[in-house]
Amino acid sequence: MSTRIAIVVLGCVSPPYDQTIEAIRNTWGSRRVPGLDIYYLYGNPHDEQGRRILSRYVGARVPVVEDDAICEIQDVLIVGCADNVMQQDDCLLRKRLRAFAYLSSTDRYDLIYTVCATSYVDQQQLVRYADSLRPGRWIAGVISIDTSSRAPFVSGASMILSVDVARELGAHRNEIIEGNLFGQCDDVTVGHWIATRMSRVGLAAFMADVTSDRPMTAEHLFVSCPEGTVDYVMVPPRDHLRVQDAFHYHFHSETVNDMVQFHRRFDDG
Repeated sequence: MSTRIAIVVLGCVSPPYDQTIEAIRNTWGSRRVPGLDIYYLYGNPHDEQGRRILSRYVGARVPVVEDDAICEIQDVLIVGCADNVMQQDDCLLRKRLRAFAYLSSTDRYDLIYTVCATSYVDQQQLVRYADSLRPGRWIAGVISIDTSSRAPFVSGASMILSVDVARELGAHRNEIIEGNLFGQCDDVTVGHWIATRMSRVGLAAFMADVTSDRPMTAEHLFVSCPEGTVDYVMVPPRDHLRVQDAFHYHFHSETVNDMVQFHRRFDDG
Protein backbone atom coordinates (compact mmCIF):
# COMPACT_ATOMS: atom_id res chain seq x y z
CA MET A 1 0.00 0.00 0.00
CA SER A 2 1.30 3.45 -0.90
CA THR A 3 2.17 5.94 1.81
CA ARG A 4 -0.83 7.97 2.99
CA ILE A 5 -0.08 11.67 2.68
CA ALA A 6 -1.85 14.87 3.72
CA ILE A 7 -0.74 17.74 1.48
CA VAL A 8 -1.19 21.06 3.30
CA VAL A 9 -1.05 24.20 1.16
CA LEU A 10 -0.28 27.25 3.30
CA GLY A 11 -3.03 29.60 2.14
CA CYS A 12 -3.92 33.26 2.54
CA VAL A 13 -6.90 35.22 1.21
CA SER A 14 -4.82 38.37 0.55
CA PRO A 15 -3.35 39.15 -2.90
CA PRO A 16 -1.47 37.65 -4.64
CA TYR A 17 -2.01 34.41 -2.71
CA ASP A 18 -5.73 34.30 -3.38
CA GLN A 19 -4.75 34.02 -7.06
CA THR A 20 -1.99 31.46 -6.54
CA ILE A 21 -4.36 29.24 -4.52
CA GLU A 22 -6.93 29.48 -7.30
CA ALA A 23 -4.22 28.46 -9.79
CA ILE A 24 -3.32 25.46 -7.63
CA ARG A 25 -6.96 24.42 -7.43
CA ASN A 26 -7.26 24.64 -11.22
CA THR A 27 -4.03 22.75 -11.95
CA TRP A 28 -2.37 20.07 -9.83
CA GLY A 29 -4.85 20.51 -6.99
CA SER A 30 -7.65 19.32 -9.27
CA ARG A 31 -5.98 15.91 -9.55
CA ARG A 32 -7.01 13.11 -7.22
CA VAL A 33 -4.35 10.51 -6.42
CA PRO A 34 -5.19 7.52 -4.20
CA GLY A 35 -3.75 7.90 -0.71
CA LEU A 36 -3.30 11.68 -1.01
CA ASP A 37 -5.59 14.34 0.42
CA ILE A 38 -5.10 18.07 -0.25
CA TYR A 39 -5.96 20.71 2.35
CA TYR A 40 -5.84 24.50 2.05
CA LEU A 41 -4.80 26.12 5.32
CA TYR A 42 -5.98 29.58 6.43
CA GLY A 43 -6.37 31.72 9.50
CA ASN A 44 -9.36 33.96 10.22
CA PRO A 45 -9.74 36.52 7.40
CA HIS A 46 -9.41 40.06 8.74
CA ASP A 47 -12.01 41.76 6.53
CA GLU A 48 -15.21 41.13 4.59
CA GLN A 49 -13.43 40.80 1.25
CA GLY A 50 -11.27 38.02 2.66
CA ARG A 51 -14.32 36.26 4.06
CA ARG A 52 -16.01 36.45 0.64
CA ILE A 53 -12.97 34.90 -1.03
CA LEU A 54 -12.83 32.04 1.45
CA SER A 55 -16.59 31.49 1.36
CA ARG A 56 -16.26 30.37 -2.27
CA TYR A 57 -14.46 27.26 -1.06
CA VAL A 58 -16.42 26.46 2.08
CA GLY A 59 -19.84 26.97 0.51
CA ALA A 60 -21.17 29.13 3.34
CA ARG A 61 -20.35 32.12 5.49
CA VAL A 62 -16.91 31.68 7.00
CA PRO A 63 -16.99 31.00 10.76
CA VAL A 64 -14.76 32.85 13.18
CA VAL A 65 -12.51 30.22 14.76
CA GLU A 66 -11.45 30.66 18.37
CA ASP A 67 -7.80 30.97 19.39
CA ASP A 68 -5.86 27.70 18.95
CA ALA A 69 -8.92 25.92 17.56
CA ILE A 70 -9.21 24.54 14.03
CA CYS A 71 -12.20 24.07 11.74
CA GLU A 72 -12.34 21.68 8.77
CA ILE A 73 -14.87 22.51 6.04
CA GLN A 74 -14.54 20.36 2.92
CA ASP A 75 -10.87 20.73 1.91
CA VAL A 76 -10.29 23.94 3.91
CA LEU A 77 -8.69 24.15 7.35
CA ILE A 78 -9.21 27.42 9.27
CA VAL A 79 -7.06 28.02 12.34
CA GLY A 80 -7.90 30.40 15.19
CA CYS A 81 -5.23 32.96 14.39
CA ALA A 82 -4.75 35.76 11.86
CA ASP A 83 -4.56 34.89 8.17
CA ASN A 84 -1.94 37.49 7.23
CA VAL A 85 1.43 38.34 8.80
CA MET A 86 0.43 42.02 8.67
CA GLN A 87 -2.15 41.25 11.36
CA GLN A 88 -0.11 38.68 13.34
CA ASP A 89 3.61 38.27 12.80
CA ASP A 90 3.77 34.56 13.65
CA CYS A 91 0.50 33.43 12.09
CA LEU A 92 2.27 31.14 9.60
CA LEU A 93 3.78 29.22 12.48
CA ARG A 94 0.45 29.06 14.29
CA LYS A 95 -1.34 27.79 11.18
CA ARG A 96 1.13 25.03 10.47
CA LEU A 97 1.57 23.79 14.02
CA ARG A 98 -2.19 23.60 14.62
CA ALA A 99 -2.65 21.75 11.33
CA PHE A 100 0.13 19.31 12.32
CA ALA A 101 -1.67 18.59 15.58
CA TYR A 102 -5.02 18.12 13.87
CA LEU A 103 -3.92 15.94 10.97
CA SER A 104 -1.70 13.72 13.11
CA SER A 105 -4.38 13.12 15.74
CA THR A 106 -5.85 10.14 13.90
CA ASP A 107 -4.43 7.21 11.96
CA ARG A 108 -5.33 8.70 8.57
CA TYR A 109 -1.83 9.65 7.41
CA ASP A 110 1.77 8.48 7.46
CA LEU A 111 3.22 11.80 6.28
CA ILE A 112 2.30 15.48 6.36
CA TYR A 113 3.61 17.41 3.34
CA THR A 114 3.32 21.18 3.67
CA VAL A 115 4.02 23.59 0.81
CA CYS A 116 3.78 27.32 0.24
CA ALA A 117 1.06 28.91 -1.89
CA THR A 118 3.33 29.32 -4.95
CA SER A 119 4.01 25.62 -5.35
CA TYR A 120 3.35 23.09 -8.08
CA VAL A 121 3.33 19.50 -6.85
CA ASP A 122 3.73 16.44 -9.06
CA GLN A 123 1.67 14.13 -6.88
CA GLN A 124 2.68 10.89 -8.59
CA GLN A 125 6.36 11.72 -8.17
CA LEU A 126 5.72 12.71 -4.56
CA VAL A 127 4.24 9.25 -3.90
CA ARG A 128 7.27 7.58 -5.48
CA TYR A 129 9.63 9.59 -3.31
CA ALA A 130 7.58 9.04 -0.15
CA ASP A 131 7.54 5.28 -0.70
CA SER A 132 11.36 5.33 -0.86
CA LEU A 133 11.82 7.00 2.53
CA ARG A 134 12.98 5.00 5.54
CA PRO A 135 10.58 4.41 8.41
CA GLY A 136 11.14 6.53 11.49
CA ARG A 137 11.03 10.11 12.71
CA TRP A 138 12.28 12.75 10.29
CA ILE A 139 11.66 15.95 8.35
CA ALA A 140 12.73 16.10 4.71
CA GLY A 141 13.42 18.86 2.20
CA VAL A 142 16.06 21.43 1.26
CA ILE A 143 18.28 22.02 4.30
CA SER A 144 19.89 25.39 5.09
CA ILE A 145 21.22 27.55 7.92
CA ASP A 146 19.18 30.67 8.68
CA THR A 147 20.59 34.12 7.90
CA SER A 148 21.41 34.80 11.56
CA SER A 149 23.45 31.56 11.72
CA ARG A 150 21.46 30.33 14.71
CA ALA A 151 19.46 27.43 13.31
CA PRO A 152 19.40 24.65 10.72
CA PHE A 153 16.05 24.32 8.98
CA VAL A 154 14.15 22.65 6.17
CA SER A 155 12.64 25.11 3.70
CA GLY A 156 8.96 25.69 4.35
CA ALA A 157 8.33 25.93 0.62
CA SER A 158 8.40 22.11 0.56
CA MET A 159 8.58 20.27 3.87
CA ILE A 160 7.73 16.59 4.45
CA LEU A 161 7.26 15.37 8.02
CA SER A 162 6.75 11.88 9.34
CA VAL A 163 3.50 11.82 11.24
CA ASP A 164 5.32 11.25 14.55
CA VAL A 165 7.36 14.44 14.12
CA ALA A 166 4.26 16.38 13.05
CA ARG A 167 2.42 15.07 16.12
CA GLU A 168 5.19 16.12 18.50
CA LEU A 169 5.44 19.59 16.97
CA GLY A 170 1.69 19.99 17.22
CA ALA A 171 1.59 18.78 20.82
CA HIS A 172 4.24 21.36 21.82
CA ARG A 173 2.84 24.18 19.69
CA ASN A 174 2.25 26.60 22.58
CA GLU A 175 5.79 26.16 23.85
CA ILE A 176 7.20 26.54 20.34
CA ILE A 177 5.17 29.71 19.73
CA GLU A 178 6.16 31.23 23.06
CA GLY A 179 9.85 30.50 22.43
CA ASN A 180 9.84 31.64 18.80
CA LEU A 181 13.02 33.62 18.08
CA PHE A 182 12.54 33.98 14.34
CA GLY A 183 9.34 35.96 13.81
CA GLN A 184 7.66 35.24 10.49
CA CYS A 185 10.20 32.53 9.57
CA ASP A 186 8.10 29.60 10.72
CA ASP A 187 10.30 27.04 8.98
CA VAL A 188 13.35 28.30 10.89
CA THR A 189 11.45 28.11 14.18
CA VAL A 190 10.42 24.53 13.42
CA GLY A 191 13.97 23.61 12.39
CA HIS A 192 15.44 25.15 15.53
CA TRP A 193 12.98 23.28 17.74
CA ILE A 194 13.72 19.93 16.11
CA ALA A 195 17.47 20.52 16.24
CA THR A 196 17.47 21.55 19.91
CA ARG A 197 14.65 19.43 21.37
CA MET A 198 14.33 16.31 19.23
CA SER A 199 17.68 15.68 17.56
CA ARG A 200 20.45 13.78 19.37
CA VAL A 201 23.08 15.94 17.68
CA GLY A 202 24.21 19.09 19.49
CA LEU A 203 23.20 22.35 17.83
CA ALA A 204 26.76 23.48 17.04
CA ALA A 205 27.69 20.10 15.56
CA PHE A 206 24.39 19.97 13.67
CA MET A 207 25.01 23.34 12.06
CA ALA A 208 28.61 22.41 11.25
CA ASP A 209 27.38 19.25 9.53
CA VAL A 210 24.96 21.28 7.40
CA THR A 211 27.57 23.93 6.56
CA SER A 212 30.14 21.27 5.62
CA ASP A 213 27.56 19.33 3.62
CA ARG A 214 28.13 16.19 5.69
CA PRO A 215 25.48 13.45 5.49
CA MET A 216 22.47 13.74 7.75
CA THR A 217 21.84 10.72 9.99
CA ALA A 218 18.83 9.30 11.80
CA GLU A 219 20.05 11.18 14.89
CA HIS A 220 19.77 14.53 13.10
CA LEU A 221 16.15 13.78 12.05
CA PHE A 222 16.72 15.93 8.95
CA VAL A 223 16.64 14.22 5.56
CA SER A 224 18.24 16.16 2.71
CA CYS A 225 16.19 16.16 -0.48
CA PRO A 226 17.54 18.93 -2.75
CA GLU A 227 16.62 16.99 -5.89
CA GLY A 228 12.94 17.05 -4.90
CA THR A 229 12.50 20.81 -5.38
CA VAL A 230 13.11 22.98 -8.45
CA ASP A 231 13.24 26.75 -7.90
CA TYR A 232 11.74 28.67 -10.83
CA VAL A 233 11.15 31.93 -8.94
CA MET A 234 13.77 33.87 -10.94
CA VAL A 235 13.87 31.64 -14.04
CA PRO A 236 12.25 32.79 -17.33
CA PRO A 237 9.17 30.77 -18.35
CA ARG A 238 10.86 29.34 -21.45
CA ASP A 239 13.20 27.45 -19.11
CA HIS A 240 10.48 26.00 -16.88
CA LEU A 241 11.00 22.33 -17.61
CA ARG A 242 9.91 19.18 -15.85
CA VAL A 243 12.88 17.65 -14.02
CA GLN A 244 13.39 13.96 -13.39
CA ASP A 245 12.80 12.97 -9.73
CA ALA A 246 11.46 16.42 -8.78
CA PHE A 247 8.04 16.56 -7.12
CA HIS A 248 7.96 20.25 -6.17
CA TYR A 249 8.34 23.34 -8.36
CA HIS A 250 8.50 26.80 -6.81
CA PHE A 251 7.15 29.80 -8.76
CA HIS A 252 7.10 33.56 -8.25
CA SER A 253 4.01 34.81 -6.42
CA GLU A 254 3.57 37.73 -8.83
CA THR A 255 3.60 35.62 -12.01
CA VAL A 256 0.96 33.03 -11.23
CA ASN A 257 0.29 32.35 -14.92
CA ASP A 258 3.74 30.74 -15.16
CA MET A 259 2.47 27.86 -13.04
CA VAL A 260 -0.68 27.55 -15.14
CA GLN A 261 1.35 27.40 -18.35
CA PHE A 262 3.72 24.86 -16.77
CA HIS A 263 0.75 22.65 -15.96
CA ARG A 264 -0.64 22.90 -19.48
CA ARG A 265 2.69 21.86 -21.00
CA PHE A 266 3.59 19.15 -18.50
CA ASP A 267 0.28 17.85 -17.23
CA ASP A 268 1.10 15.05 -14.76
CA GLY A 269 -2.17 13.29 -15.42
